[in-house]
This record gives sequence, C-alpha cells and structure tokens, in this order.
Amino acid sequence: MFSKKGDAAVLAKLRAMPAPYAEIGERLHAIIRENAPGLEPVVRWGLPFYVGGGEDICYIKPGKDYVAFGFGETVNPAFEEGVTMHPLVWTVTALDDATEARIAELVSKAVA
Repeated sequence: MFSKKGDAAVLAKLRAMPAPYAEIGERLHAIIRENAPGLEPVVRWGLPFYVGGGEDICYIKPGKDYVAFGFGETVNPAFEEGVTMHPLVWTVTALDDATEARIAELVSKAVA
C-alpha cells in the first residue's frame, strides 16, 4: 500500500477535485485539522485519510456530485445508544455554518 503523508499531499489531492468540491474538500480538511490536530493526514488508495493511534479516524472521498465525508468503522462518533442504524458516511454538497459545526463536533468526538 503506497501512501503520501502530510498536509501538502492531502491538499494536492483535494485541489484536484472539480469545483465546487475542491473548495468543500479543502474546508473539510481545515475543519479536521482545527478540531483534531493530532491526526496525521495521508493519501492512501487515492483518498485523503486522517489517522490517529494506528486507526483510520476519518476520510474525504470525491464523488461525481458531492464529497463523501466518513469515519472508520471502529470509530463512530455518530453512534447513538438505542438506535439500530448508525451513519458512518455523509454526502456533502455544500457547507454552511450548521454543517461545519456538526462536522467539527463529530471530529472532536472521534478523537476524544
């Protein structure tokens, strides 16, 4: 498995996405780095991953009409007790203040 490490490698991958998704990807990267500075950004399998403690915490995946933002299966900050279905991946088509705040909350919870 080949990977490139660091912010520059991840940002280069995100900037290669078509508009407006490149901008969304860059903002997601900033939110992740602001709320989980200890995570290591890497590009693996062509996707930006954010790794901590040897585990994939979250990732960004470009889609045709969206950007997918997801968490590793072992770290699910959206888990709710008593609920029988738990989201791991969200499709993001635009970012507003509420969406950014929710993503920041999930990222912070994932690394807590």
